[in-house]
Amino acid sequence: MGFLSALLVTIAIVSASLIGLMIARRWHIKSDLEPQHEITDPYSQIVAMLFAVLIGFMVADAMQRFTVARQTVQQEASSLGNVFRLANGLPEQNCNQLKDLCAKYAHEVIDDEWPLLAQKQDSPKAWTIYKELWDHCTKYEPSTQRQSNAQNQLFESMMSLGDSRRLRVEALHAGLPAALWVVLVIGGVATIIFTYFFAARSMKVQVIMVAIVSLVVCLNLFLLATYDDPFSGDVTVTPSAFETQLKLFKLEGYEGKLTP
Repeated sequence: MGFLSALLVTIAIVSASLIGLMIARRWHIKSDLEPQHEITDPYSQIVAMLFAVLIGFMVADAMQRFTVARQTVQQEASSLGNVFRLANGLPEQNCNQLKDLCAKYAHEVIDDEWPLLAQKQDSPKAWTIYKELWDHCTKYEPSTQRQSNAQNQLFESMMSLGDSRRLRVEALHAGLPAALWVVLVIGGVATIIFTYFFAARSMKVQVIMVAIVSLVVCLNLFLLATYDDPFSGDVTVTPSAFETQLKLFKLEGYEGKLTP
């Protein structure tokens, strides 16, 4: 959900909550509500506390998943950079081919796969290049101890690259299920409705309080929606780690051209 859409939805919900307050006040007059404050006050605290705990856990979990997704992308890009640099331990022809594949993989992830992540899809072409990287590392026959050591290190970097890539793809389907979103929405609505069972001496004061409660509920739900999907929305994990690696490739003297 974009910022403008979230703003419009928040305004609509706050307005609806205030309209609900006006309807509730017509249904229950102030003199009917005031004697019930001793009962409604503890119940409202229980409802608000349960909802706060529930959404607090959800937001914390979403932010943690967002952080893990960002770290996974950074690890994937770092492993790719290690493969690129370890290629220097191979013969010139194999070195150039492996570096070309590393650059090709980074470009594919940035240019083609990243837009697909927002649609919860990954790039088949990126998987093909990933397989080519593995094939190049496993089918190479080292002839010296230095080349053998380089190949062993390549295997470790490729395993790290593969693990990070799989975790990144799995993160596309780690969001909150629809059932939990329904529970959160119902909990938010219940919290707002419970404010109607109080009658402040000033109607203006109660309107402000109800507006603040509904605004806080909306902001928390918006925060959860923002961090729930790390690869879409206004706050996302970007491919900047791969872009940094491409810059480093050039700084380290790589001038190869991508193969079609």
